[in-house]
Formats: sequence, C-alpha cells, structure tokens
Amino acid sequence: MVRMAANNIRPLDFRYDEVVSLTETLRTKGRPTLELELLSLFFKGLWQGRTRYDRAVGYTLLTDGIDKYEAWERCRGDKEYERGLLLRMRGFLHYRPVPCRCHLEYQRSPVRRIYVGYISFSRQRRRIFPSVLDAQAALVAKGWNPGEFQTVEEDTKNLKSQKQ
Repeated sequence: MVRMAANNIRPLDFRYDEVVSLTETLRTKGRPTLELELLSLFFKGLWQGRTRYDRAVGYTLLTDGIDKYEAWERCRGDKEYERGLLLRMRGFLHYRPVPCRCHLEYQRSPVRRIYVGYISFSRQRRRIFPSVLDAQAALVAKGWNPGEFQTVEEDTKNLKSQKQ
C-alpha cells in the first residue's frame, strides 16, 4: 500500500506500508480470497480511492439496484448474502464498459465534483467520465440518485467521425 505524506513540498514524500494481514491472506489463501477481502474493505468504506475495486463495488450496486446502506445492514446479519454480493462484485473487477466520454449535469449545471452530501458546480470545468456507467456508478458510490442527473455525451471529433 502506498500513501503520500500530507505535505506540499516537492518532491513529495511517499510512504510505503505493508498491510500484514492482507499479505498473509495472499500467501496462505491465494489471490481470489485477497480480492474478496479488498472488495469488502471498499464496500464497507474502510478503504477509498479510484481503483478497480471501487469501480466494481459501484457497478454492482448500480446494475443490481442495491441500496448501499440496506446491503450493509443485511450483510451484518447474513454472511451468505455478503459472500454472494462480494462474488458478484468480483465479477466486475476486470469489466470495462463501452467507452463514451460524458459529463453529468444537475438542474442544467455541469457537475465538477461529487461528494457525499453535496455537489460542486463550475461553469468552466466539469468532470469527464470515460463511460455512462462510470458516471452513474460514481453517483451511486456517493449516495446520489442517478435518476436526478442528466448524462451528457461529450462532442469530440473522434466520436463524430466514428458515427459517420
């Protein structure tokens, strides 16, 4: 695991840490068990970041129409359900949706950043997503309803030439 020290002095000071329990899981139980453990950490919100594990959690919640908080509650009491959900998430680890550059709009304002609880807007800049599914998964991951947002495809010369 690599994490950066909280400073703004160049060059940045990176710190490398080993998560001993995950290393031991990899050595004794193998990569599939490690992947399930990492998905569990991202699903529970203990780990964060834009990684394939984060995307797999978002894709699963979005495509299956699962409410994250209800799933947390159900996983607490039903370990079989939790295992099945993690296996479904593992199916999305290497999934790449069809590329279609797009951005999100909320009440006709381009979305710059999405946070838990509020959205940042900007007239000049907006966040570009590599696909519609990525944009919707980002909303679900932050607890927003994708139906309240409009997904707008980016007009690029490459996309126009491909359509013709």
